Amino acid sequence: AVEAAVAYARAVGEAPGQAEVAAAAAARAAEAQAVEAAKAVRVAKAEQLRQLQQLREQKRRLQEQKPLLEEQRRRAAIEDQRRLFEEAASRQRQRQAGGGGGSGGGG
Repeated sequence: AVEAAVAYARAVGEAPGQAEVAAAAAARAAEAQAVEAAKAVRVAKAEQLRQLQQLREQKRRLQEQKPLLEEQRRRAAIEDQRRLFEEAASRQRQRQAGGGGGSGGGG
């Protein structure tokens, strides 16, 4: 890059010493930009890794909760069945207590 800058400077009539100084400054600026870009990449990778670890931790917690949720769902289903059974048994007892002939006497 320095040689190209020197050749360009000679072609446009600049003094070679000035061209070399300018090329060296441009090279230093490009190197500084590269260093900053590498830092930005490292920061971005670290952030991605942090987010990935957070997601893995969330997944682990959800996996731990899964059996508890399944047990709650199972108990709720059992409770629903028990309630339905009790309601049906209560209706059956009411029909029996009412003499059993409540539906046939209109007219």
